[in-house]
Amino acid sequence: MEKLVKVEYLIERGNIKKGTICNCPIKDAKFLVELGHAKILDVLEMETNKTLTFEERKILENNAGSNKKLIDTLNKEFLDEQDINYCRTFLNKINDAPINSKYLKILQDPKLFNNITEIELDKKIVKEIETRKCIFLCSQGRLVENCQIASYNLLVNDEAGAGKDYITSKTLEMNPEENYIKKTRISPTVFTYWHNSQYEPEWSWDGKIFYTEDISENVLNSEVFKVMCSSGSQATIVIRQRAIDINIKGKPVIITTTANSIPNPELTRRFEIVCLDESIDQTKEIMKRHSEYAVKGISPEYNQDYIEALGFLKRVKVKIPYAESLTKIFPATSIMMRTKFPRFLDLIRASTAFHQYQRVKDEEGFLLATKQDYEIASEVMKKLISNKYLISLTKKQKKIIDFFESISQVNPNFNESSTRIREQMCNFISLPAMITNLSILSGYGLLNVHIEEQSNGKEVEKYELSEHIKKGGDFVIFPDFDYLIS
Repeated sequence: MEKLVKVEYLIERGNIKKGTICNCPIKDAKFLVELGHAKILDVLEMETNKTLTFEERKILENNAGSNKKLIDTLNKEFLDEQDINYCRTFLNKINDAPINSKYLKILQDPKLFNNITEIELDKKIVKEIETRKCIFLCSQGRLVENCQIASYNLLVNDEAGAGKDYITSKTLEMNPEENYIKKTRISPTVFTYWHNSQYEPEWSWDGKIFYTEDISENVLNSEVFKVMCSSGSQATIVIRQRAIDINIKGKPVIITTTANSIPNPELTRRFEIVCLDESIDQTKEIMKRHSEYAVKGISPEYNQDYIEALGFLKRVKVKIPYAESLTKIFPATSIMMRTKFPRFLDLIRASTAFHQYQRVKDEEGFLLATKQDYEIASEVMKKLISNKYLISLTKKQKKIIDFFESISQVNPNFNESSTRIREQMCNFISLPAMITNLSILSGYGLLNVHIEEQSNGKEVEKYELSEHIKKGGDFVIFPDFDYLIS
């Protein structure tokens, strides 16, 4: 009698519902796997008559979907030679099999980006379409091999209770599970030890998305975290009076949220900051959506086909044929362009990699960016540099600058101490936080600071809007693509 194997269906098939565990012959199980309807590992265990350990399964799962031969990550202490040969043949066949037509149709749809960010994500997120697009496009930076290493780091900043963690996590849920790692809390030194290559030689952070909620200031501004955000982790530590090298391979797209943490200028060069809509209208829309779902008894879920389809996307290299024309957009007068311009190019690359089933390759195997990639990247970049200073500012920093601009229209020579500024802004943050933010804004060149001696002989720092900002600052205007390249 033929041995039956338990297989989990990932689609609805006849009377079988999504997620159902079914018994079927091994040959049928292989067929289902080849079609992308079943999990490889369940069939693999039954075919080899071996139960994989947790570690072995994780090795396979972490490499699932890559172009590498999956079984090469297993050494002979896991499986014997016969099992290895079988697995190599079986898994290579799965990897090389043509993509299911259903998923191919999804990936070849020219409206794929908007289908996900505007329609699919709308099932769980009310409005905030620009924010969704920022988070989702940055997450697709995981697919780009030839990018600046810090281009896709993103900090979602807003007041507690505004929904930043909800919006971020629900957006990132559209990514395949094997590429998305979420932690609610991490320590400042976690990246020194996490996935150490000595113990996990096959692990790499490349192609992964790491998300942590409401990051604390001591972690955000820690040396280890800053280094990991810009160059990956290589450390030498001392254990029992011996220097030990620790190497962590690769670097993930890092996305995090914060309400009160203040990123220092060094960190803002490694992160873009995006803020949410705190308007009354947005609050009304959220309540309206919740009430509609409550009346209908709806608990919306994303279309799993989109997530399954995105699992077929690979890491690629991208060229931007029109890149030289883009230098006209960004003002060379601002030193921030040394960071902003490469980051904009990488947003274009992320869109190209995401649309890889719709893009042409050149003779060197590079995907070529198109007009659509420029338009998507421009829309996201406008949100990220939503102020004329071309600097990523937190919500509180924007509020302080808005205060200076407003009052300078009445009194161009306005300059005051941190204490007086805080008082005139209705004490909206603590005095230490005000001093820190004023210092950061001065470091950005948005405010000027000078020391003034009081009648009692005490010296006080006073702040005023910089002359450059008084004159209007720098603006970035993204022209129509056809006009740009003409």
